[in-house]
Amino acid sequence: KQYSISGINQKIIDLKILHVEIDSSVYFDYSKVSTQDSLKTKVINSLTSYSKSLDINKFGGRLKYSKLLKVIDNTDDAITSNITKIIIRRDLKPAMNQFAQYELCFGNKFHVNSSGYNIKSTGFKISGETDTVYLTDVPNADLKTGIISIVKPIDDDTTRVVVKSAGTVDYEKGEIVLTTINITSSSLSNGLIEIQAFPESNDVIGLRDLYLNFNISKSTINMVRDVIASGDEISGTLFARDFYTSSYSNGNLIRK
Repeated sequence: KQYSISGINQKIIDLKILHVEIDSSVYFDYSKVSTQDSLKTKVINSLTSYSKSLDINKFGGRLKYSKLLKVIDNTDDAITSNITKIIIRRDLKPAMNQFAQYELCFGNKFHVNSSGYNIKSTGFKISGETDTVYLTDVPNADLKTGIISIVKPIDDDTTRVVVKSAGTVDYEKGEIVLTTINITSSSLSNGLIEIQAFPESNDVIGLRDLYLNFNISKSTINMVRDVIASGDEISGTLFARDFYTSSYSNGNLIRK
């Protein structure tokens, strides 16, 4: 600092990373490939090359959805199409065994499903509760804001609310605020809590102090046989019944 220009006050802060993940179903003509795994490897390599482009992995970066789809489709002639969903994630580093408040800014508007489950997290534990718990949301009537709850699953279809009002979510600003909470442990070995949402726009931007990171290792690539292109059936009945992939996010409570 003694050599700095007068009037400039340097400050070192923790890097804020906005992770972008994809959940992609890649359809392919299996008559044109040697193995499904080899084609999947090609797709991952193509995505890795794209992640090193000038668009992303930087401050002010932008993941361009149409370009991403093109990268996947152009990987190999055997690929007939892809249905790709975008997930944005911030990692919370909790102050263990301390009462603290947290704010996570994603810098991108959240997509809102009125039934909730727009916000998902990995597991963690809080004081006074022995079971693993998770974050979820309940949208308000305006669908612009919502309440963050801490819940634990009872079975596949039922959850029990542990803390009804653990914070707020602003879907318009893409912000999550957790009120005073004592987190005692995380289910992840690195001690972090991964919190995800689905962006309203598939073009994701790293605004202000957010570093945009295309996280391929956390992404899911599903290889799906295109039975129509492969000639197994022409009508599409079998395709719609057994190979159809939804273009929308699922209602699962837990971040996988």
